[in-house]
Amino acid sequence: MRLIQTDAGVRMELGEVRWDDLDPGPIGIRVHYSSVNYKDALAATGTGKILRRPEVIGGLDLSGEVIVSEDPDFPCGSQVVAVGGGLGESRDGGFSEYARLPADLLVRLDPGFGTRAAMQIGTAGFTALLAIRRLQALGIRPEDGPLVVSGATGGVGSFAINLLDGMGYAVSALTHKSGCEAYLQAIGAQAILGLEDWSPTGPPLLSARWAGGIDNVGGAELSWMIRSTRRGGAIASVGMAASPELRVTVFPFILRGVSLIGINSTEVEVGVRRALWHDLAHDAYPQAIDRIAPHQIPLAALPTAFGDWIASRVVGRVVVAVAEERSLDSGVKSS
Repeated sequence: MRLIQTDAGVRMELGEVRWDDLDPGPIGIRVHYSSVNYKDALAATGTGKILRRPEVIGGLDLSGEVIVSEDPDFPCGSQVVAVGGGLGESRDGGFSEYARLPADLLVRLDPGFGTRAAMQIGTAGFTALLAIRRLQALGIRPEDGPLVVSGATGGVGSFAINLLDGMGYAVSALTHKSGCEAYLQAIGAQAILGLEDWSPTGPPLLSARWAGGIDNVGGAELSWMIRSTRRGGAIASVGMAASPELRVTVFPFILRGVSLIGINSTEVEVGVRRALWHDLAHDAYPQAIDRIAPHQIPLAALPTAFGDWIASRVVGRVVVAVAEERSLDSGVKSS
C-alpha cells in the first residue's frame, strides 16, 4: 500500500511497483506477513504527522524470507523480521509483497519461531518487552508490588500485561473500553481499572500504589500514574494515544525518587534488537499470543481497515497476510 502525501491529505493507492523502484537495500525479502499498528493507521489516514517523505510504502513491520542477499549473515532462505527503523515512515515498509532492506534493520528468526508468530508480536510485543527490560534494569521486581499498564487493550498494552504476568508480576490494567474484562483477565491482568478508578486532577502526590508501570497514552493518565507510584518506582512512557502533553510537578521525582523512562522502539541498537527477538522466541514468548492476535486480513483489505484503529474499536493485534506467488521481474504488488 503506497501512501502519497498531498496538500489535501494522505492518499492510499493499491498498485504495482517494479523491483528496482523499491527503496534500495542489499537484502531482498519476500514478505510473508505484516501487521497493523495504531501508528500505521495514523500514517495512512493522515490523522497523525507520521510520514517523513512525499511517497512511501506503508507498514512499520514485516516478516518473510530472504530471496536476494549480498550479506553472508543473511543467506537466501533465512526467515527474518524487521520492525521500526523508519519502515512505513521514511523507508518503504511491510505493506508490499517484497522489500529491500539493509542488514541493520533485520533480525534472523530462531528455528521454530515462524514469520506469522513474529507478526502477531510485531512492534507491539517488541516494544512491550523493551519497556519491561528497561524497568528491570532499574531494579523493578515482582516482589516490589503491582504494576499498572495503560492502553491495556492495545497491542503494546496487551503484550505488556501478558509478558509481565508470565514473569510473575501482578498487573493492573487501565482501560477506557467497556466489555473487555474477560479479555484482560485472560491475558493476565489481576485487576482492571476503568474511568471511575482514576482522576485527571488531584494533588501533586497521590496515594502510592504502583511499583512501576507502562504507559501507552500520555497526558492525564501518565500524570496520574507518576503521581501514584511508590518510592523508587518507575514508569515507562511508550506512546501518546491520548495526548503528548504531560502536566506533573517535580514532587514525585524528588520526594519519592520516581523515574520516568522514555521508550523509543524505532531506533534500537542491533545487539539489543537481536537479544529481544531471541527472548520473544524463547523465555519471553507470550503465552496469550493467539488471544491477543487471533485475526488476519489480506493485504487488499488494508485501505478500509484503518478506521477501526482511529475509532479505537480494535482490541489486541491484527496480522496482515501479504505473500502471493509472483515473479520479481513481472511487477511487485504494493497494496
